[in-house]
Amino acid sequence: MFGMAYFYFSKLNTGSDYQENSLFAATANSGLVFSVYNDQRIFDILKGQDLFLQLLGKEKSEQLLLLKDKIADQPAINSLLANSDILISFVPGPGKKISYMISTQLQQDAQKQQLLEALKKGGIKVRQEKELYHINLTDSISFYLGIDKSLILISEAREPIEKSLELMPLKKSQAFVNYIRSAGKLRQNSLGNLYVDFSKIPELLSAVLPGKLSGNLAILNQLESFATLNYNFSKERIFLNGSTKVSEQDQYLHIFSEMQPARITIDQILPDNTSNYRLYSIPDYQSKFKPALDRIFSSQKKDQQISRILNEIKQTYRLDPNKIFPVYFKDQLITFQLKTGENLGAINLSNGDMVGQLLLDISVPYDNEIQQLKSPGLLFAYFGDPMRPFDTPYYTIIDNNLIVANQPSTLQDILRKYKSDNLLINTKEYTALYNQLSKTAGISFYLNPENSTELARKTLFTPFYKHFLSQQGFRAFSSILLQLNGDKGRFQTNFMINTPEQLFNPK
Repeated sequence: MFGMAYFYFSKLNTGSDYQENSLFAATANSGLVFSVYNDQRIFDILKGQDLFLQLLGKEKSEQLLLLKDKIADQPAINSLLANSDILISFVPGPGKKISYMISTQLQQDAQKQQLLEALKKGGIKVRQEKELYHINLTDSISFYLGIDKSLILISEAREPIEKSLELMPLKKSQAFVNYIRSAGKLRQNSLGNLYVDFSKIPELLSAVLPGKLSGNLAILNQLESFATLNYNFSKERIFLNGSTKVSEQDQYLHIFSEMQPARITIDQILPDNTSNYRLYSIPDYQSKFKPALDRIFSSQKKDQQISRILNEIKQTYRLDPNKIFPVYFKDQLITFQLKTGENLGAINLSNGDMVGQLLLDISVPYDNEIQQLKSPGLLFAYFGDPMRPFDTPYYTIIDNNLIVANQPSTLQDILRKYKSDNLLINTKEYTALYNQLSKTAGISFYLNPENSTELARKTLFTPFYKHFLSQQGFRAFSSILLQLNGDKGRFQTNFMINTPEQLFNPK
């Protein structure tokens, strides 16, 4: 969506510095803001990017096409806005929709009445509705226009503009605004930039799926973090890279901002029906990860709970748990979900046979290959939030990887897939993804759209589910990957949406 907005509004903007009012308006009610500036060479390059159409959908494509024809291509209007930055904000709209709002500025010597007259002369019907203007581009497509001194706001709905004008003077988004300003140097050589305030993303997603974020999306709840990503042109994929800052030191993700990324190997156990995963590289468990995790437990007042879990094992089984995972954990942790909805977790080990022997006293056998842990909370105590769902899980150990699930049948399916070599790493989509990105990463979030159809049906509101299924929509993409690599308290960030090879290389 932000790419299409760039395409149709790039002619409006040649500025290089943000106007304060535009920035506060854009961020007042949004945690997802795309910035663009005009350069004819950039405009020509982006004409070749068709993939934003799949993200945008038919309705908004038609809207922006019409805006281009009726506004962006009209010299009389362009001349009033020519030196203004453009910010495109995404907000939850009415009726389970995501709306966009475009923020820009009038020229210093331009007046509101000049803009209104230019719109009317261009054949656009303009009608004032209280403090806003309703502009009709056709009998069926219209927009709302807000003008506050030199500030101009355009949206398909009136609510985003009204809320922005209400909240803007309060400057509650000051921290986000400061972050965007500090990232100004990063955008100088970029085609466009995406800025993210993760604390506002749950509100945006409320238009997409019902209820509070849970399960694999729970990590976004109360996540105090900012990101700035630069758009890189490619006809075959959508790729952005940049930096992410996690503000709160007692958040789980912050641990990894101080750790070096590692070569990913644990994905070799994932079956070919994997829908999504979250992978964490922990190259230095004893000296960095565990002390940081203990500090988080202490700040969250969970340290006594952890002590009780470990002391109970010592007293009940005469077994020191500190001689199991802290000693034999290798360097990677992953949680993943199958297309059928089952959730699993795994850690890699330096000696799987030894761990299997040590766990025997606190386990109950299910069959020859699967055991169940009797002691609750053990994995959570050593690895934190990702392992919280696996309290007394069933587990199996294959090729120095301990895999856990809450149902034994899930592990039986995993074992069958593994033995028959039906693995994610053998699929062409997964191979194609990592042909474009390094397999060295600190944290990786992966989604396979084709394997997520049933999960989408159960979680997304109907309009978004239909878009998810459409080959002219989300199903045009084969994989999505977000990589976060620790860098002295921040994350170097890569975000890629890849496409099937045959889309651009048909036989």
